[in-house]
Amino acid sequence: MADLLGTAVVLIVTMGLAASFAVLARGGGPGGAMAVLLDFLVAAGLLRLSRAQTWTAIALAALTVVVRKVVVAGFLTRPRPPRRRTPAETR
Repeated sequence: MADLLGTAVVLIVTMGLAASFAVLARGGGPGGAMAVLLDFLVAAGLLRLSRAQTWTAIALAALTVVVRKVVVAGFLTRPRPPRRRTPAETR
């Protein structure tokens, strides 16, 4: 059973990489591709957690979720372009 879970984790990570490249190729942008990849990594981390059941595995799964949330939030917040000054404001 442990070998099956290990193989499933590798397969999920590989599928995540392929799916994120597909999103990037279809014009989803780096934010969308990163969100897809991190979703697959969370799934793989949860599968590993079901097998290991140690505090290290729990911390790794929690860290993966936190990184996913921070990265996706960073891609969603776009800086505003600088406001153009009128000729009257430059004097």
